[in-house]
Amino acid sequence: MRIGLLVICTLLAASTSAFSAEELRPIGLVKVAAGDVAILRNTQRIAAQPGQQLYQKDILSTGPTGRISIILRDDTILALGSSSELHIDRFVFEPSRQNMGMVLRVTRGIIGYRSGRIAKLAPEAVRIETPKASLGIKGTYLMMRVVP
Repeated sequence: MRIGLLVICTLLAASTSAFSAEELRPIGLVKVAAGDVAILRNTQRIAAQPGQQLYQKDILSTGPTGRISIILRDDTILALGSSSELHIDRFVFEPSRQNMGMVLRVTRGIIGYRSGRIAKLAPEAVRIETPKASLGIKGTYLMMRVVP
């Protein structure tokens, strides 16, 4: 029994150490989730709910009836319409250390974006990627539709 517990603890510690400290720190939360909305985290599919924490590397996915709105730690607001998918590839907000950056990848659907403090303090550190283009954000608001 003790050996079994030791093996489980060792596996859990090893799986946790495979992620950087940035990936383990919450970066935002779900404000609104309606319909078929999921967060894909590692190999898990989690039903999105208001108040749920988000992490770097999360993928937000909405089905035909889904919509979701999130707020990130720097006050960036994102909204996804139906049949959309957004990958949070990178999010770092440590202004006291001059360490900021955000890379979002939209693979399909409709997205609304309102910039937060990263875009105001370091606009060159914000990038939104699509299958055909990469956008640097200098403005405050953005709406786009990505057709795969």
